[in-house]
Amino acid sequence: MSKPIQLKRNLNRFIEIFLEGSPDIPQALYSTKQQAPDMSAITLPLPSKKSEYTCFAESRDGIVWYGATTGLTRYDPKAEYKQDQVQYFSAQRNLCDNNVKALWLETQTDEKDYEIIWVLTNEGVAKITMRWLTAEEKAEVLLAETLRVVDRRGMVSQRELSTPYRPDTAVPYNECDNDGCFGCGFAMAELMHYAVLKKTLGKNHPDTLRIKAVATRICEAMLLLLYIPGRGDGFPARTYLAPTEPIPGGGLFFRKRGDGTAEVVATRSTLTSGRAGEIVPCPNPVPARLAKLYEDEGYTEKGLVYKGDTSSDEVTLHVVHLYYLHLILGEDDPELDQLAIEAGRALVGHILDHGNELIDAFGQPTTWAKYSERYFEFGSLGWVDACLNSTELLMYLRVMMFIDPEQSRWQAAYDELLAKGYNKYGAKHAQRLDQMCLFLGNEPCEEIMYGDHMLATSAFWPLILLEPDEALKADYRAGYTSWRGSIGREYNAGYDMPYFLSCPDADIDWERLTRWFYRHPASRLAASVTIPDRHDMPTRVCRCTDEETGYLLTPDENHICKYDRNPNRLSHIEPNRTRLMESCYVYTFAYWFGRYYGMVE
Repeated sequence: MSKPIQLKRNLNRFIEIFLEGSPDIPQALYSTKQQAPDMSAITLPLPSKKSEYTCFAESRDGIVWYGATTGLTRYDPKAEYKQDQVQYFSAQRNLCDNNVKALWLETQTDEKDYEIIWVLTNEGVAKITMRWLTAEEKAEVLLAETLRVVDRRGMVSQRELSTPYRPDTAVPYNECDNDGCFGCGFAMAELMHYAVLKKTLGKNHPDTLRIKAVATRICEAMLLLLYIPGRGDGFPARTYLAPTEPIPGGGLFFRKRGDGTAEVVATRSTLTSGRAGEIVPCPNPVPARLAKLYEDEGYTEKGLVYKGDTSSDEVTLHVVHLYYLHLILGEDDPELDQLAIEAGRALVGHILDHGNELIDAFGQPTTWAKYSERYFEFGSLGWVDACLNSTELLMYLRVMMFIDPEQSRWQAAYDELLAKGYNKYGAKHAQRLDQMCLFLGNEPCEEIMYGDHMLATSAFWPLILLEPDEALKADYRAGYTSWRGSIGREYNAGYDMPYFLSCPDADIDWERLTRWFYRHPASRLAASVTIPDRHDMPTRVCRCTDEETGYLLTPDENHICKYDRNPNRLSHIEPNRTRLMESCYVYTFAYWFGRYYGMVE
């Protein structure tokens, strides 16, 4: 890479949905004469069959919108990039349904900052605004949406809506199994955002101070998850709930009783296991600074509910977050930095003190946070997991050596793992995954846990950055490279830029990543899109009958999901996705990571 990629202004989709009869719908949509288009001159593949197009509306500069019984197509033969010449708009994210009955283009401004088209379908009306935004402007739009809709006392994974498509109807609850994991991704994005603004605008600029406040609050929320169990042994919570928030029917939850103990909440799983009602100690109070997150909403520690059975997903992202908190915010905020160091000391110390495993309140390893040789030698699952989990633990120790250098135990534990060959496990990943798939009779794409792509990325990039020994760097780079067969197929900037940072000789498709930034949606409403019925979408059936798209769709025509799902999956419309808003960190982490490390300007 000779220079940073330069992201230009590009068009972004903004969608509003109206029910028939709304006074906001222009009458011209109903009165304008509609007629079938002549599409004989278009030679590019189209999302709908030509016979399915029933109406059209021509914009200036030769742009034409085509309505079909199977969705809406925007055709711009002069678009700079080929993939932008034909764009598809579909239910449920862009339209109420796919049977387009009428189109009307609203008068455009002379500045060409946007174009608006109204789309009538069987079930309602969609107003589609195409707006020009810079990459940074889109990051700001997404950040504002997350803070306005998703944020729950600093936890920013997702939020349900009581009314479809209406972000202003967000419900006042919505725990997510991986609040710590996804929240730390968001926190790192805003830490890097703050660092970039501090460098470019100055530390006292209003925008710098605004983002510093955002980053600080999210960091506090993530640290709270490390302190809230109060066991005194470093065990972290997956998430926590206020006393007024409903508790899901399954999972392991503990309600704090305000007397230094917590009670196991009755759920399906705890009733089955016989643990419901058990009392466990939690004598350590939450630090006052972190307690303000819930005290400011009128709650006390008594009655709070936290979720246990924490996984390596949370632990790994927490540790990387501690690294960036210390690196970027530590000097500005010594109090928060000390809370982070003490939390890391307790968390990683817990793992070392318990034979390289995370231990629950009942003395047993949690389901997914096992880093021990005992686990690595236990059955096929541990044998495959060894390649990732070994790297995660090495990264934990490298980070602790950086943020807590006075403690010699981190180096001693690191050296002990190296003597056991932990640095060699990573490079065996691709081979072991292939061998397991041969045994099971399926394909790697069917066996991949896509959330592991985020974990592998988060384990390898800080480990390689912090490792001074070139021979060990080579081991870790070989391990990171062994993941590229699966991670690379996503063409995701949030994965590929950390890989390039760690392996600067890597072959990265920068043009394709540029398109990723351009076509990422400017909203994180998780409404599904229509893929299986597209006329231009070839599909492939895997060995175990899973179906994938024949090529990777652009992000604005694909499923909205966190860093945890197969982007090539072929799926029919999922219910209630119009009622879910997800965090913006998928875009903002990639963007601000690129800015922070000089890959994007």
